[in-house]
Amino acid sequence: MKQTSLQILMLWFCLGILLCPVTELIAAGGEAGEEIEPPYSLNKCLLRGEELFRKNNYGEALIFYYEAMPLIKDKDKKTLGKLHFRIGECLEAVRRFDFATWHYQQAIKAPIPDILVSRVIMKLEHLPEMAQKEEATRLFNSAMELYQKRNIRQAIDDYLASLRLMPSLMAKDESGLIDDAVNYLTYLSESRDNEPDRLLKLATLLELRGDIDKAIETFQQIIIIYPETDEARQAEGKLENFKNRNTVYTEPQQTKDALKPFREDSTQEFLNEIFEFRNTGVISRSQENFAFTLRAENENLNIPEGRFENFSITLGKGRDLREFNFNSENGIEQKTYLFETADVKYEITFLTVNNVRGYVQDLYGQEKRSVNLFSEIRLKLNIVSQPY
Repeated sequence: MKQTSLQILMLWFCLGILLCPVTELIAAGGEAGEEIEPPYSLNKCLLRGEELFRKNNYGEALIFYYEAMPLIKDKDKKTLGKLHFRIGECLEAVRRFDFATWHYQQAIKAPIPDILVSRVIMKLEHLPEMAQKEEATRLFNSAMELYQKRNIRQAIDDYLASLRLMPSLMAKDESGLIDDAVNYLTYLSESRDNEPDRLLKLATLLELRGDIDKAIETFQQIIIIYPETDEARQAEGKLENFKNRNTVYTEPQQTKDALKPFREDSTQEFLNEIFEFRNTGVISRSQENFAFTLRAENENLNIPEGRFENFSITLGKGRDLREFNFNSENGIEQKTYLFETADVKYEITFLTVNNVRGYVQDLYGQEKRSVNLFSEIRLKLNIVSQPY
């Protein structure tokens, strides 16, 4: 009886705690909404991170750098940019290239020093390729491990995915996986929904093994039996490519352009004007960032007014020069002409090119002859800075 009473008292005590108002519990532990201070200040986090970074302890340094992130005030963009750059270096060192790329992209948006900008651009040009190779190698090694465990079904997926990213890995394969995979897929029974995928993988592996005729036959089988499927569209594309290049699968996947988000934003338009010539004349400009000369002229005598024989365009200055020369006899073949230097991109678009017949006097002759002459040329010249 005493034991039962004690149990009842304990039950009421537990219920009292559970039903205790939350405000009372908050009051017991501190005021509601009281800010909890972090164990480290911003400077201590950064100093500790730098200390670990110099010792090549990149994984531990990342902890302190990430802890420093929320401690940076919104207005301190310079510190935030440098921190993104340092985190990117740590992630690059531990071979997490995709994450490093993202932090470098964040760094380049912030006002970091010019010397860091150039380093970030160099890294962003190469990191996507390194990330793709890293992922391809991981998938390839996973396929080999799965194959050793005789998990051929999963090994096929990882193996084909690795070759899509890096076809050269096939040269390292001496395992016999392709032969076993072909046999496995040949005799595998699948549902109707999964059958197109089985045939597509089988055709791909046959092509990799060198059984070209069987591969083509299997691709055609997919198109005939399952015409409305995504696999049939892929098979049609592979057959079309096979006609042109005699290869289907070993086409490497293009790496991502990590600088693409900045290319449009980073360009500055220097000039975008339309120029018109109805007679001989010269238009020339030279600025700090660009230079150009447009010239309409004649070389024969007695050219009628409002007509000209030659038209030339000179772009750039110093060592970066490009000249386009046109004469009225041959005309202007293209509508658009481009010229790029390391810093500037010139684009010429001919809007109007009109020709008429006229009579000219040769320099060393008495007779006049009929020739084709320019009567009007209108063009648009667009000059922009090169992106990063």
